[in-house]
Amino acid sequence: MMKRVMALLVSLFFLLSGQAVMANDVSKGLHVGNAGSFTGDAAAPCMEIFNSSQLAVDEWNARGGIQGVQIKHVMGDDALDPAQGINVARKFTSDELMYGVVGPPVSHIAQASLKIYGQSNLACITTAASKPELTDSGYKHFFRVNARNDAHGWNCALFIKKNLKAKRVAILNEKVAYCENMAQQTIKGLKKLGITDIMNDTIVAGSKDFSAVLTKVKAYKPDVLFFIATTAPDQAIGVRQAKELGIEAIFFGTEGARDKNDFIAASEGAAQGAYVYHFSPDIYSIPAASAYIKSYEKKYGSLSGFGPPAYEAMNILLTAIDLAAKDGNISRPEVISNLSAIANYNGILGFPVSFDEKGDLLGGATYFFKVNGKEFEQVAVLTGK
Repeated sequence: MMKRVMALLVSLFFLLSGQAVMANDVSKGLHVGNAGSFTGDAAAPCMEIFNSSQLAVDEWNARGGIQGVQIKHVMGDDALDPAQGINVARKFTSDELMYGVVGPPVSHIAQASLKIYGQSNLACITTAASKPELTDSGYKHFFRVNARNDAHGWNCALFIKKNLKAKRVAILNEKVAYCENMAQQTIKGLKKLGITDIMNDTIVAGSKDFSAVLTKVKAYKPDVLFFIATTAPDQAIGVRQAKELGIEAIFFGTEGARDKNDFIAASEGAAQGAYVYHFSPDIYSIPAASAYIKSYEKKYGSLSGFGPPAYEAMNILLTAIDLAAKDGNISRPEVISNLSAIANYNGILGFPVSFDEKGDLLGGATYFFKVNGKEFEQVAVLTGK
């Protein structure tokens, strides 16, 4: 009796899950997606993510693809809009030849689409989405090659106290999942370190004028202004208007500001001496990345910090797909299982990539840069100590 019940349950699971658990003949085709904000204010970093992923796909295809099948790389543009992110997720999950996705790189888009990907067992590897709840939710399809906000927030608090020597801090955050959570995590860290003189206020994404809230910052007279916005154009406006208002605080921007054109150049000199944190190291200092850098710059031009983790993520995803396809058949759950087993993957980031049981990167770090002329100079790497 028990065996019949178990058999019925297994059959029901397969019936309800449909294509998500069915294996396909590899010869039918292999698709990988790329979910990101390829239009709008986040287009520059997201296109770097896509182009770096494309380099990895091109290299695999040049070697014969997977089981002799060429890999198709499909773009899904969410335009930095959660509703569009849901549409992209539905598009990708409905494609029966889609076996994994790089992205989404923005936390509030990843949060909006998480359930859709999870219910279809479609693996996602983000290169930047850092809100902790994304991997705390219980889904097993979501992986990161970047550290989480709870790690970044603590490391930023350490950097503000130890490196910037601040005693009085102003924090402005855009009211979206990533920014709000990053502000919360940093404030938590600052208080733990004994810094309680903190101003916390909000900004509106896409605003062309932050002077009202920056006037409050000027009156507060902080040592550091931590400007937590998603995109580089917003941060360029923020640093420029802070300078125009005569705010003397050190400007400290988030990962989105690490863009030479949209932050440094767009700030018209105001970003000189500013700091930013990032989830990716100075790739030019890593010997293993030299071939990638040469290929990228030859084909696409200038490179910042957003592309290298994407190149790594796509190679890891294709490695998992390759393992799943060894017997000539492939299923999405097989890809997820193979990703879960990734350990000490040595690529171009200067450290071996392994995932914990939640899909989070083991041993992730936060990298700190200072604007020096037209470049970002890496000045510190913090790992929670």
